[in-house]
Amino acid sequence: MSFWTVIPHIDDCAIGAGQHYLVRLSDAHVASLKVGHWMAARHEDCRTEIDQYVEFGEKAMELQMLLQDVKDIAPLPKAYLRIQELLEDPTASLDDLTGIVTNDAGLSSRILRIANSAYVGLPDKVDSISRAVQILGLNQVHDLALANAAVGTLFKIQSRALDLYDFWRRSIYCAVVARVLARRAVLGNAERWFVCGLLHEIGNLLIAFKDPPLYSEMRDAAIRRGVTLASIQRAQLGFDYAMASAELLKRWNLPAAIHTPIALHTGAVAEVAKSLTREVSLLHLAAAISRASAWGSDACEPVPPFDPLAVNLFALDEQAIGEIMGEADQAVAEAMSLLLPDLKKDPRRSAA
Repeated sequence: MSFWTVIPHIDDCAIGAGQHYLVRLSDAHVASLKVGHWMAARHEDCRTEIDQYVEFGEKAMELQMLLQDVKDIAPLPKAYLRIQELLEDPTASLDDLTGIVTNDAGLSSRILRIANSAYVGLPDKVDSISRAVQILGLNQVHDLALANAAVGTLFKIQSRALDLYDFWRRSIYCAVVARVLARRAVLGNAERWFVCGLLHEIGNLLIAFKDPPLYSEMRDAAIRRGVTLASIQRAQLGFDYAMASAELLKRWNLPAAIHTPIALHTGAVAEVAKSLTREVSLLHLAAAISRASAWGSDACEPVPPFDPLAVNLFALDEQAIGEIMGEADQAVAEAMSLLLPDLKKDPRRSAA
């Protein structure tokens, strides 16, 4: 039995473009990742790590308290909330949507900029909101507005425990890969998958904001033991970043089509309901590939093992993953310029 994982050729842990290589894992390693045993084995490993090496307090963080603390500083903009209401209104029209977008100058300019970008790939220039709405439709405008609103809101949350440039670039990389996978698999609504990838890791942002030293200690424990950060978090906190991400999105009243795959993507695909297997597998693969693109050495956060069921479901091999990463490398820079045009790499972190 053979299995492939992606390793980029870069000099350090900073996320950046570069050549990517696919490294064949040993048969013994592959066997250790069989779905039937992987979650239990990994979970016990991370418990051992915490018991032996990390001195955390009991119940270091409660999920509900975590979300309560960020509730006041992370509300979605009113313009997006009105678009969200339109999506749920069977009598809503495109004229209603045009009116909402037009009345918000910031959202209008961002929608026009995105509509005219290579990211969307429209054949002709779009010079008005009404035209953009007609071409893109209610669902796609909603998803673009959600991506813009979520990033704008969450960018207010900062922590010294996280390199925000690396965090958001990894999130956007995951979003782009999720979009690529959705299109390859003809799943429909590729922009919805972009949003899933974009928001899949916001739980880490919340945890790092709430308790920077605790987040850093858990990340360091994951690196020392070579296990995933999610497994350390589950053992110590009773939840991981994926669950925290999903819970915030529920509080934002986002649809289950977004928050359910996010909540489940760090677990074993075999344990997911059959009706959700494809969706969870897609986000799991996008998240793993995004982390592989950022990995530079053993001093970096470990890359989650690629679940064999997910790999088989999407028929991924060395060539396919290489093509996906190549496509993502080209799209990430533009997506970042559209969503976070002012975000720059902190030179002090680069030099650290």
